Amino acid sequence: MSTPDTHLMAQRPRWRLFLRVLAARLDSVLDADQRDALLRDVGADMARGAALPPVSTLDALEDEINEVLSDLGWGRASLALDEAARVLSIVHTHLPTIGSIEGRHGPWLSAVLEGLYTSWLAQQPHAAPGLVARRTARRTKDVLVLTYGKDSAMTGSPA
Repeated sequence: MSTPDTHLMAQRPRWRLFLRVLAARLDSVLDADQRDALLRDVGADMARGAALPPVSTLDALEDEINEVLSDLGWGRASLALDEAARVLSIVHTHLPTIGSIEGRHGPWLSAVLEGLYTSWLAQQPHAAPGLVARRTARRTKDVLVLTYGKDSAMTGSPA
């Protein structure tokens, strides 16, 4: 009788069915706003569990974020300051495409990213209070754009 190769097992995602069923359950008991609020809280909790060290440059912050995202298998982020709009643009690529069984694939975890980025950025030295990260566009299935700034500066959510 052979034993499973634990190295190979660790490389394969084993949580997709669980997460799809959990997503379907949440979708059945919460409306979209309630679900997104819960998932933002989950992202904030994740940010506290994987706190970033204080950094002094945007490039260093991007490196720290990408190190954690790599460990999670959750893609990559590119950060760019939009001084005219007074917001930070976050282009996130290759977020896992986990959705509910009944729902479409892809957008379900993006609310988690909102909480994750909001908390990570708020943890940095000299962070202004009250800023949030919100989805503002979906360029493709694999590219999500978020904006970090005042709620009033947000231009809308993706389709």
